[in-house]
Amino acid sequence: MAQVLPGNLAKVKNVSTWKACLVAILAVMLFVSGKESAQATTGVGPYEVPQVKDGNNDPNIVETYIVAVETSVDLGNAGMANNAMAYKSCSDAGLTDCTPAAIPGPEFRLKVGNRVIVHFVNKLPGSNLTPEANVSGIHWHGIELNNESDGTEVTQHAVAPGDNFTYDFTVSRPGIYWYHPHHHSSTNQVAKGLYGSIIIEDKDGHEAALIAQNVIPSAEHTKTLVISDITVCGAPGSNPATFAGDLPHVSGVQAWEINYQNHILTQSPRLLCETHPIDANGAYRPTPYQAGDVPNIQSDDLIGPMSEGFTVLTNGVNVEGRLGSPSEPGALEANAQTLKVEAGQGLRLQIVNPSPVRYLRLRLTTNDGKKIDLVRIGGEGGLLNHAVVEGGMTGNYFDTKYEQGEILLPPAGRADVVAAIPSAATGVLTLWTEDFQRVAATYSWTPTVPVMHLKVAGSGTSYGIANDTPLLASLGSEAMVKALNGASNDLVVPVGEDGINGAPAGSTDKDIQLTFFNNTGAFQPSIDGIPMPRDFNGDFSGNPFFLESARHAKLDNTMELKVTNMTGANHPFHLHGFSVQPIELTPRAGTYGPSYTFPLEFRDIVDVPANYTLTFRVSLDDRLKKDNQTAGGGAGRWLFHCHILPHATFGMMSELHVHH
Repeated sequence: MAQVLPGNLAKVKNVSTWKACLVAILAVMLFVSGKESAQATTGVGPYEVPQVKDGNNDPNIVETYIVAVETSVDLGNAGMANNAMAYKSCSDAGLTDCTPAAIPGPEFRLKVGNRVIVHFVNKLPGSNLTPEANVSGIHWHGIELNNESDGTEVTQHAVAPGDNFTYDFTVSRPGIYWYHPHHHSSTNQVAKGLYGSIIIEDKDGHEAALIAQNVIPSAEHTKTLVISDITVCGAPGSNPATFAGDLPHVSGVQAWEINYQNHILTQSPRLLCETHPIDANGAYRPTPYQAGDVPNIQSDDLIGPMSEGFTVLTNGVNVEGRLGSPSEPGALEANAQTLKVEAGQGLRLQIVNPSPVRYLRLRLTTNDGKKIDLVRIGGEGGLLNHAVVEGGMTGNYFDTKYEQGEILLPPAGRADVVAAIPSAATGVLTLWTEDFQRVAATYSWTPTVPVMHLKVAGSGTSYGIANDTPLLASLGSEAMVKALNGASNDLVVPVGEDGINGAPAGSTDKDIQLTFFNNTGAFQPSIDGIPMPRDFNGDFSGNPFFLESARHAKLDNTMELKVTNMTGANHPFHLHGFSVQPIELTPRAGTYGPSYTFPLEFRDIVDVPANYTLTFRVSLDDRLKKDNQTAGGGAGRWLFHCHILPHATFGMMSELHVHH
């Protein structure tokens, strides 16, 4: 019998087949109790995001209090999430003038050169677990800031419930960024709603000039989309093991009972909510989650099941489904939420993917199923020199595994894209997210679902953009993205620095290997075959990892490094503190295949396919310390890891230690 899981985009089916197989590989989960007294909302709707409260009168400084709470959050058509985690922003130390706690958290809209002062307050309830599970902090993902403000376990003590920490940094690069926890239990905290967007505009007026020339759409026609996923439990006994068989899948196959339920990495609501619920430290808890609860997803085992949330949210809201598929769209669900657009206009979408595991494969189609190209104009490092239409088979036969004109965002990825609404468009256009084959052998087996509905009403001016449309290139050479050259510096072996006695010297190999370490029969994610001991070891004091997999380098050097994926799955590689310039993807040594050359830009998330080597360059630029007076803020311990969050927690993480 088909059932509707609270918060799901579509019907799901309760099936008990393969239960024994799934139970054998379960991940155990965390439970956190307590609520903020006022019920939270999702802010202002699926096509808007709340903005931070700025308590500083200086136009060049944004100062706010970001408060993490556990609370009930209204997910719109998806219903209530009773024990979600959410951020709110306050302008005063008394925390009286605040935005509602929301998923996503309030957005920072900044300009290059702005100083940001964030007083983080952890008001999550104590977990009553040992170690304390609800410690937290904020990592400012992609921002090239001082090391003291990076918000990780190697740069600061985790903030205990009831405590606070102040971050102080200056933003130096335009682009789309985001913020989220990075300490113990951060995978669960992100899965429950702790994340928010950051949009940084250049200080030289390049973006404004392109808007004035109608090359890119105006602010009025620009939307932030934080597209995430979540699992919300039903009443015990009602939680499904798989999706309904009639839901569309990008492969054309809908055998959910076989393909999803029998997938060894699957975490279905039945598993997460009642068969093997776990507490915040990964230990089995005998009490099932109740209707409306958000379960935890992070195992404390070497590796366990992990998969995408059952509900996809757009700015914290379920926009509701649509019958049919992208190529043959049907009627909208009764409560589907739409955004008004005009035929012929341009629409700019600044998209963030904060999901712990899910890849977003986005496709925009007309009312009669025709694809509208999503043209990428920028993303993680600001605008591009030229617009690019991505996807499909490239000129040298590199298969991207998604269609031309679609956009692929791995976990933590962001993209600045533009769609030209056809002048003849009518009815409702829909932006869908489809499954992506992130594991070489199989899909994740999640259905195709809508994340945005655009209702065409009237017509505007005729807007057009295409592959290779000049962007920064149209403003002159000084505005263009500059290539990093002269990257011949080597890694170093530290000698007696920082008072380290007998610590591993680290590796001088400029090829970082992403590996699955065979440990007692379980394939544990690792770097160079060395899993980083992290997260569930209970030490929140800046663990002295200094593994053999760590790399050491000198400040103010430009380097060319590699990342080789030795596994059979994609891994989104993230380096903290420094934007990288990806050069190319080539088959790893001993294998054969086509290569891929990246457009010239700066990134901080680069998806590395199975059995490929990424070559990138990075300039280890200095910046002021947290005191905003002393040089050397670029020195310190910077993590790098796979941004599939369970992989990072299981051990696919190490550090680049930058020395003076």
